[in-house]
Amino acid sequence: MTIRKLLPVTLFVLPLLFSCPMGTCVLPAHPVFVEQPGVKLLTPDLGLHGGPSWSPDGTRLVFDSAPVPWGSSPSEIYTMDTQGRNRVRLTDNSYEDYTPAWSPKGDRIAFVSDRDGTYAIHTMNPDGSDVVRLVEGGDPAWSPDGEKIAFFVGDEGAAEIFVWEQGRVTQLTSNRYYDAYPSWSPDGRQIVFVSERGEGFQLYVTNADGSEQHQLTSGPDTYDEPAWSPDGRWIVFRRSPPPSSGLRTVGLLDIQTGQTQVLLENQLSRNFAWSPDGRQLAFVVAGDASDIYVMDVAEVLGKPFP
Repeated sequence: MTIRKLLPVTLFVLPLLFSCPMGTCVLPAHPVFVEQPGVKLLTPDLGLHGGPSWSPDGTRLVFDSAPVPWGSSPSEIYTMDTQGRNRVRLTDNSYEDYTPAWSPKGDRIAFVSDRDGTYAIHTMNPDGSDVVRLVEGGDPAWSPDGEKIAFFVGDEGAAEIFVWEQGRVTQLTSNRYYDAYPSWSPDGRQIVFVSERGEGFQLYVTNADGSEQHQLTSGPDTYDEPAWSPDGRWIVFRRSPPPSSGLRTVGLLDIQTGQTQVLLENQLSRNFAWSPDGRQLAFVVAGDASDIYVMDVAEVLGKPFP
């Protein structure tokens, strides 16, 4: 099987270098986010913080971080507690290490690195030791049993979804479109992902073996970065309306009814990660710098959840 060289799509959404219009430099600053009840900032230090993922016991988050401006130093992997304290650095090298994902078993952390000259998925122990290269690709997502990793390979023009399992790689999608950002259902039977086939970027779902792929969302809006909730009922996503017709929002799709509701009205939010109990959601607000927040979903919605 030939896997096309991965173009690090995740890095394209990171902020650009600071600019110096008319000779006056504008230094990076925290992205604008209106504080609200139920939402807590975990990274008050100025930096490019992203890719949060929860430990299976819900006590820590793993994430990537780099200094501002972007490109001044490579991103590295860190962990911190759920209050943003006790930060521990796991990687320390001259390569890009980003988009970590904590295994449901708690014993390994998957992440993407270009340390061997290509963007590939690696795993390591939670203390940063025993780094092992698995396969070329990006955006690793562990299956609920911790035995498989879904990922995508490609670029902004075309990408496909694959699953790695004990050294064996299975291709789930095969077309000329962009298929990316896989997220497993909690029972491990299905995977939600983004595809631009048909109506632009929409949410699709497939069986874990790649069969019975079907569309979940439709319309003129763009949907991306889905994450399936631990109870299996909800998929959080980012929705972008056509240009000049509104702001991006963070929404929830009810799998049982097919209805959606707005969770956050913030166009800079992305990188969603559910806590193991499904009550909290970590996310990133990106701008010249980027910050990690955690929300209490019930408090934000103003009603019981899940």
